[in-house]
Amino acid sequence: MALIGNLDSLNHLFYKTQEMQYLYEYLQSTLKDQAIHQRILNTQGEVKIPLKYDMFAIEQSYNLKESHKAMYESHYKYVDFQLAVNGEEFFFVGEKSDFKIQQESLEKDLIVYEPNVLTSTFFFKEKTLAIFLDYDVHAGGLALNHLTSKNKIFKSVVKVPKELVKLKL
Repeated sequence: MALIGNLDSLNHLFYKTQEMQYLYEYLQSTLKDQAIHQRILNTQGEVKIPLKYDMFAIEQSYNLKESHKAMYESHYKYVDFQLAVNGEEFFFVGEKSDFKIQQESLEKDLIVYEPNVLTSTFFFKEKTLAIFLDYDVHAGGLALNHLTSKNKIFKSVVKVPKELVKLKL
């Protein structure tokens, strides 16, 4: 299942390889480097930022959506490292084996699933990091509880080739 927590609390996961240390430095910079932080806060939609080691970031902002409009997805080649930079959102997360594939695209590294109630709900706020592995079906940007479709989230989603991720607990 996905790993979700405060970026600072998950820092121990990033010291195993040079590639993961680089990733952690980028994630930290989205919060601490004024120029990068402001670039994300000024983002309308999505901007793709190339990084080292075949990683890339999608810096983005969007208004939240109602849960019945959730798009459930997972990926083949990349692990998602999603960091909330500003704002709040909810995510639904579930196990791939509980979902039925709706469509898939190897070219886009995207598998879309039919909606399913067999999910866990997570709240994201500034500094929340989620690591979604290839078997984690996730649907984000959701307006639940105190959040509405007028709320906006600013975040960075780093796509990391899954062979670079060596999570051992």
